[in-house]
Amino acid sequence: MRVVLYNIRYGTGAGWDYHLPLPFSGLFRRTEPSLRRLSSFIDGMKPDLVGLVEVDGGSYRHGGESQARCLAENLDLDHFFSCKYGRDSIFRKVPVLSSQGNAILSRVPVKRTAKVDLERGMKRTLLEVEFEQFVFLLVHLPLGMNARKAQLETLAGRVKAHSKPVLLGGDFNLLHGSGELREFLSATGLRDADPSARKTYPSRLPRFRLDFLLTGPGVNVRSFDVPDVRFSDHLPLVCDFEISSSLEGGEKA
Repeated sequence: MRVVLYNIRYGTGAGWDYHLPLPFSGLFRRTEPSLRRLSSFIDGMKPDLVGLVEVDGGSYRHGGESQARCLAENLDLDHFFSCKYGRDSIFRKVPVLSSQGNAILSRVPVKRTAKVDLERGMKRTLLEVEFEQFVFLLVHLPLGMNARKAQLETLAGRVKAHSKPVLLGGDFNLLHGSGELREFLSATGLRDADPSARKTYPSRLPRFRLDFLLTGPGVNVRSFDVPDVRFSDHLPLVCDFEISSSLEGGEKA
């Protein structure tokens, strides 16, 4: 199976003009043309599973339509979207911000979906999708180091609660380096899917490693790539993996 993980910055692009005429003014531009390019790229990857961070759920930026739904329809996938802010957050009542979230798209039949509020920070939503053989978790961790630490502690409990193999992906915002994950990895038994630890941000000249895919026991990574594309300010992650069947002594699925 193949999973694509991508922070798409709401489809607002990554050009030099993003901060013109004012800083971050590109955040409010219309996104239909850039989303078509994103859709074509993701379709070319032939994914079974897609984790999208920073997706517009239906603001004016995309003509009032959910980017997650549009992408899912274009790619013939199921989709699961949630606003990234906590259930009681004031940002859920602010235009544009209330549409900002994350999404999981899947070609694999889904058994169960869940949205979980993590501890502290503005960005709190954890998406969980359970499949027949594994569970996929998607997060966008906060910028504050203390808030990240609190969320990782809660996230460790969620990971350990699952009996099936786990994939955990997202934009972890580890501005102080992947050493922040040392305690989390030790507690959960998850491993970094990218042995080369490639940097992903900014896409033009990556200096930080913000985007991660972590895999638990029973998930065998076959290949991992970070395509050099500029559809967002982040680079995407592409991973081919197999699930080991505990019932069949190592049979692959």
